[in-house]
Amino acid sequence: MTFFLRFLPILLLAVALAGCGRVPRIIVLEDPLSADEHVTLGVAYERKGELAPAAREYERALKKDGRSFRARVNLGNVRLAEKMYGEARAEYLKALALRPADPEATNNLAWAAILSGNDREEALLRLDAVFAEGESRPPPMDGLSPVLLDTRGVLLTRMARFAEAESALARAEAACLASGNLPGAGAPGSAPGCPESVLREIRAHREELRSSLPSPPEGRPRVK
Repeated sequence: MTFFLRFLPILLLAVALAGCGRVPRIIVLEDPLSADEHVTLGVAYERKGELAPAAREYERALKKDGRSFRARVNLGNVRLAEKMYGEARAEYLKALALRPADPEATNNLAWAAILSGNDREEALLRLDAVFAEGESRPPPMDGLSPVLLDTRGVLLTRMARFAEAESALARAEAACLASGNLPGAGAPGSAPGCPESVLREIRAHREELRSSLPSPPEGRPRVK
């Protein structure tokens, strides 16, 4: 009897292990949030400067809906802020595959080219295609969006095409002033108005252009 009691725990353990031979039931937790809800959460993180959680939310949105334009652009913006220019460019190109010649995605793609130094000619062609298409649209996307013109001017400055850059930046400033300098402009070309911050940025880019110009021959003025 003592011998049996001594080994009873071992026998019970053996029985328990034998009972575990069945395939376990796996519980899969379903993501309760929609793609749009993940995007909204990502934007909240991004506004707080929390880029890694923001990127995760945009990636989760894309798992839910691979054709989410907003998730693609926002993920590209995070990668741009992280200086991951190649990844940013890839996201913007995927966004443009969904909405060809979209002003916002094209503008941000150009900034990836400006900051990385790569694919600038392609970025310029895409910008010019947006302007060409915009000429046939009613305002505000009438081909004279201050933000897009400013981006074009900066891109041309980095490409050392100074006369064209000055023309684009001058048009950007004029378009900004003509809009009445109203507050609350949204994505490039998406809403009327040009906030003071955009006007200041355009003027800063014109100063950057002037400082980039080669010294002119004696007696010949710089670009005004």
